Amino acid sequence: MIVNELNINNLRNHNNTNIQLEKGINIFYGKNGSGKTTILEALSILSISKSFLPTLDNSLIQNGQQYYSLSAICTNELDVPYRIAIKYNGKGRKIINSNLGDNLLPKNIVGEIPVVILSPDFKIITFGAPQDRRQFLDGVLSQSSRIYIEEAIKLKKLLKQRNTILIEYQKNKKIDYHLFETISEMFINCSAEIISRRSKFIYKFAPYFNQYYQRIANNDESVAISYRPNSFDDDLFQNVLEKNDIIDRYQNRFEYLKDKEIIRGTTLFGPQKDDIEIKISGKPARESASQGQHKTLLLSLKFAEYELLKNIKNESPIFMLDDIFSELDIDRSYNINKIINELNCQTLITITNRERFEPFNQSTNQNSFYHIANGSVNKD
Repeated sequence: MIVNELNINNLRNHNNTNIQLEKGINIFYGKNGSGKTTILEALSILSISKSFLPTLDNSLIQNGQQYYSLSAICTNELDVPYRIAIKYNGKGRKIINSNLGDNLLPKNIVGEIPVVILSPDFKIITFGAPQDRRQFLDGVLSQSSRIYIEEAIKLKKLLKQRNTILIEYQKNKKIDYHLFETISEMFINCSAEIISRRSKFIYKFAPYFNQYYQRIANNDESVAISYRPNSFDDDLFQNVLEKNDIIDRYQNRFEYLKDKEIIRGTTLFGPQKDDIEIKISGKPARESASQGQHKTLLLSLKFAEYELLKNIKNESPIFMLDDIFSELDIDRSYNINKIINELNCQTLITITNRERFEPFNQSTNQNSFYHIANGSVNKD
């Protein structure tokens, strides 16, 4: 996928910005707070319906303005054009129009512009809580499968309904057992679909992850990644889990836990409790990896995400890297730049200092530079 033109209105400090992007590597440089990251945020909203940073849509609207609006003109690898426009006025949901239709829901556009985003804030994936790794996994799967998006939305609703029934018992000491069992059966079936898809994804994902880690770290360490579903035995973690097997196991789990759930007032099993385990040299990375190893793990995860998305979608994702070179030593920076050039995809990179990227510019003519100041973009 190639974004040919990006328009940003009233998003943070960008008042009325139009950017003509190149097919290769687009590098945005400028001081902190100049508006570099906002360009990536705009494309993130147009791609996955939200910023990649933890922020509310209302806080994205430029001070003194009533709305923000974004649009992009793209071309996929079959030369088919794709246009999308999003407007948000601070009230209600976003107004989304694209080639797919008007007044779309956010879930309708996820995956149409496949993107891989890397930010220093994403370091929580490798040493944060299980929910941070689940969020990473769900984000990739949502871009790769419309079915997964639907199942994830359904799971969230069923979990809420199930917990509401359990909480109601805490208040009134009464429970509708028929409704509880009906919702639980639906929850188990939806959970099984989610877990099966997650386990199959990690099985395909692991070889790419290992390959890129070896390249970036110059084969210094061994790494492994595995899916750890809640309520499953250790010997199943390395295997692809089939839906019917998961249903059987969760039905047994439900029977075992339902009395405890009623007493405690919350759901005690399900994919909302799962984790991804990452090991380095046989030890859990979350506990043993150095800062440099955490950075390399994160980069490897994102390059593997790119490869798998490309294979599933038959479309090259857009790669966006937000100020990550400032955190890497020169050797790993060279390795990263070499890989980016080999991917041969449209890439957007933000840096504070153009000179930081000049050594890499000598070996390629793909790089295009844009200077950002106070929300103003000027191509060099």
